[in-house]
Amino acid sequence: MENCKNVWIHCRVVGRDSMELLNFQEHALCDLSYQCGLNIIGISKIVSIDSKNSHYQLEAMNLAIRTGKVDMVLVYTKERISVDKNICDEFLMFCDMCHVKLVTYQQLKEMINL
Repeated sequence: MENCKNVWIHCRVVGRDSMELLNFQEHALCDLSYQCGLNIIGISKIVSIDSKNSHYQLEAMNLAIRTGKVDMVLVYTKERISVDKNICDEFLMFCDMCHVKLVTYQQLKEMINL
């Protein structure tokens, strides 16, 4: 974790009726990042039905990854990336290609032994 200082937080829910869960994800991931001394450089909050907004936020995250500004993408669970397994797998490969770690909330908690 020493080499991972710049983190992008990615949050996603399926519908507008889950906005409380979207905010919960953001706050839980931000709090844990601060406890670990990580620098949050971006946050994407996506409601799956808002395709225009999600496209913009995903492109912003991908650009930050591609340009080397991100060391780690932090998600609550890997399923928060996408409901589509192919999109999820391709994002994982993209992170690997760019030497970016994808870390879940639980994995980060275990790393710092909370």
